[in-house]
Amino acid sequence: MSFLFIGHRGTRVSFDENTIGAFIAAIKAGANYIEFDVRKTRDGNLIIFHDDTLNRMTKKSGKIEDLALSRIRNLRTYKQKESIPQLKEILINFKDRVNFMIELKSKGIQQKVIGIIKKKNLINQSTISGRDYKSLIQLKTENPEIQICYNITKGEGLTLEDFLSYNIKRTDISHLAMISLRSSQISQRFIDTCHNLGVRALAWDFIDRHEPVNDIKELILMGIDGILFDNYQNIPLVKRWMEENFN
Repeated sequence: MSFLFIGHRGTRVSFDENTIGAFIAAIKAGANYIEFDVRKTRDGNLIIFHDDTLNRMTKKSGKIEDLALSRIRNLRTYKQKESIPQLKEILINFKDRVNFMIELKSKGIQQKVIGIIKKKNLINQSTISGRDYKSLIQLKTENPEIQICYNITKGEGLTLEDFLSYNIKRTDISHLAMISLRSSQISQRFIDTCHNLGVRALAWDFIDRHEPVNDIKELILMGIDGILFDNYQNIPLVKRWMEENFN
């Protein structure tokens, strides 16, 4: 199975995260997945946005869940003055170019997200990610064809300690295709436990690393299965290194 080069929110460097421009940059750099966050507006529409408020990414303030789509669509991001995209917009624009890792941020949007993915015939290109372990297991039970990634870093329902101690239900773990963990917490034990349980191990959060490429190389040598890249420019550097050393 090929290594996962995942554009984290597209990219978090040089472009505004979770925007069309960020996703294009990641794909051009060689990402085979783009990861993005989905939230629900006041009127039930699904948009791509990480934070629960507008404050950090735009000149406006307010909670996403309190705002209608019509107001959000008129806003622009700080750096590149891009609009805030809808889920269906991203799926349509990039379905022929990349796979999707869809992080569920709002509560109760699982079925609506799955419905859109199925309508667009993108089940095989999509992975649902989140931090609510029980909800993800339930989602997989109801939709066995979908891939699931559990973000265990601040996960609810299964802690990292219990996972590493095998204090788990094997039948539940079998529902997971991937588990992601903050890079500073990655250990050989975590990677080995994932592999022993038939799960792919992913690492994220390299934004403040002084030498992220070297840190990523170390994780690859340890057996990590995929990286969520904060900087799209690092994707070809790591790809080239892997081609030179593993092919």
